Amino acid sequence: MDTPVRRLIKPTTPRTVHLLNLKGVLPAPVQAEATTESDFIQLAALCPATRNLISQPETLQLAGRTYTPDFRVETLDGRKSFWEVKLEANIPKYRPLFDLAAKHLADRGEPFFVVSEQALRRRRQDKTVRLMLRYAKGAFDGADVEKVKQHLKTRPKGASLESLTTYLGVTRELIFHLVATRVLALSRSATAVPSSHLIHSDYLEAKDVVYLARWFGVSPWRTNA
Repeated sequence: MDTPVRRLIKPTTPRTVHLLNLKGVLPAPVQAEATTESDFIQLAALCPATRNLISQPETLQLAGRTYTPDFRVETLDGRKSFWEVKLEANIPKYRPLFDLAAKHLADRGEPFFVVSEQALRRRRQDKTVRLMLRYAKGAFDGADVEKVKQHLKTRPKGASLESLTTYLGVTRELIFHLVATRVLALSRSATAVPSSHLIHSDYLEAKDVVYLARWFGVSPWRTNA
């Protein structure tokens, strides 16, 4: 596990650090300071563009001060982006700091994002992600797994969750397992409704930071906003 560059919890800090060990989904456990950060980690982990996620990745030397972003996300195209998880009500007072961080990182060719609890929990996607990741370590009939994989291999445009469970006679828990283990991908957003659209991961058009940003429903931080 990558060690955070600053101590998340000091002896006097009245908070609990969560260690999320999403084995088989992320290459190493990731630390979170709050529930919102846990939500971010799990949502990023389920995104098919994510390769790795590191908490408190580095301290940036900005004009007159230092700043440590909450996370660095590495996508399958090899790019890195930096993310701050902040309560919506607190974002305005940090705007000058985020402006400095965004400019500093842009000069390195690395985008900076700020995501709030509102974005993380839109359409209850935080609950959907926790549900699907629950089945990452599940054991399912190998024949059923291959049946789903081969079915979607012949359908580059994908199929709905409802059609897969009905036509193939498999459980939605099996589908969740295949999403959590990156065999299948939710092509639009993290949702478990019957009309959810799934494709085989081989048919993803992009596995980059643009896909990751769209997954969260956010844009890079604009210093002139």
